[in-house]
Amino acid sequence: MPLTEANTEQFMDENLAVFAGLLRQEGLPVGTTEMIDALLALQKIDLSSRDAFKTALQATLVKSRRDQLVFSRLFDLFFVPAEQHRHRAEETILRQEEFTRQLDRANLELHFKGESLQLSSRELKQYSALSAEQRNRLQDFVQKTETGNKVEAEFRPILETIVKSHLRYCRNRDEQESRNVDGTNNADGAGTGSGGDEYLREVDIAMIAAADMPAAEQLLKRLSRKLAFQILRRRRSGPRSGPLDLRRSLRDNMRYGGIIFNLKHKPKRRSKQQILLLCDVSASMKGYSTFVIHFLHGLHEVVRELSCFSFSDSLEDLTAELKGRANVNQLLDRVIRRSKTWGGGTDIAAALRIIREKHPERLNAKTTVLVVSDTKTVTLNKAVQELQKLKDQVKRVIWLNPLPTERWADYHSVAMMADLVEMWPCSTIDQLEEVLSGQL
Repeated sequence: MPLTEANTEQFMDENLAVFAGLLRQEGLPVGTTEMIDALLALQKIDLSSRDAFKTALQATLVKSRRDQLVFSRLFDLFFVPAEQHRHRAEETILRQEEFTRQLDRANLELHFKGESLQLSSRELKQYSALSAEQRNRLQDFVQKTETGNKVEAEFRPILETIVKSHLRYCRNRDEQESRNVDGTNNADGAGTGSGGDEYLREVDIAMIAAADMPAAEQLLKRLSRKLAFQILRRRRSGPRSGPLDLRRSLRDNMRYGGIIFNLKHKPKRRSKQQILLLCDVSASMKGYSTFVIHFLHGLHEVVRELSCFSFSDSLEDLTAELKGRANVNQLLDRVIRRSKTWGGGTDIAAALRIIREKHPERLNAKTTVLVVSDTKTVTLNKAVQELQKLKDQVKRVIWLNPLPTERWADYHSVAMMADLVEMWPCSTIDQLEEVLSGQL
């Protein structure tokens, strides 16, 4: 939205609300109080001055140096000069027209048995971005498949899946090459930018390269800050009064001859979350568990008690070191060095049994247990029995499963665990944020 004297006052409230929403998405604690302060500050300045406008918003909406960097980046993107805004609008129209032409061409070139393949606009865009040689090879593959022996129209969904997988591979490869050229971090520590963030959000966690880990960790920090703010806001917006306090009500109304005019309530207890995290760190799982620990580590301010255990064929308590604000990566490196079982097989039954027997004080009606595991384990029946016992002792058990949902039916262990507890897919950062923000 351009910042001009003619339209600023007309759309001020709406634009400021949208901008505040962008700040909240990046984890800044911008609430009603900050919005009111900003509007009052804007009444004292010349709105035609971009510098004065930015200074007024920054003074009322920003609380820290780190937030200031995020604010400056979003302000420059959202409140653009009028001439630059018109130039962007013209470029957008031209890009949209070119994009439409590319999609039409792609639909004509990729067809099977007389009908275009059912591809999304994003997949068609990726196809259009391929070189002429790459497009020709893909067209040749589709044509040869279509003319193959005993290939009927029912084969179309399989062909579409193969083409989509190839396009997804090409997109990820191009984004990886782009990040290798441009670097993985911006000056403000925001990671790879919106394009890089989109890739990191959607790609399977196990496929994130070592070079992308700093950007992924920055993304996790921003998401956990955002979730922490959401939890605090929900807690503060809840009812302030608890149950009726009959004794205080009677005492306060003695002056009215025993007739109760004023009701007194007990104060509302605002208890924080109590979470026990149980992470499978076998060879196929340790990458996913590491990301969940990173995410939850940023919630320490809104979690009353966070316990963390790692397990493969034995159990290790990481709680004390996490409470000491240890660097998560350094902590996990130390665990790997001192553990003889890290990356080994998985015995879920043994881990759950040790939790119940040696740490009963951490299991009560207020505890939410988060289990990060693909459910693959030795002694499956014993694991199911131990999971039932654990479930009976705590508030709820949430199972984060990194296996793709289309593969869940291939594993009997998934069905048996899902019958007992809530099971959610968790193979990407997007899925991790969706589950934790919706369930905590």
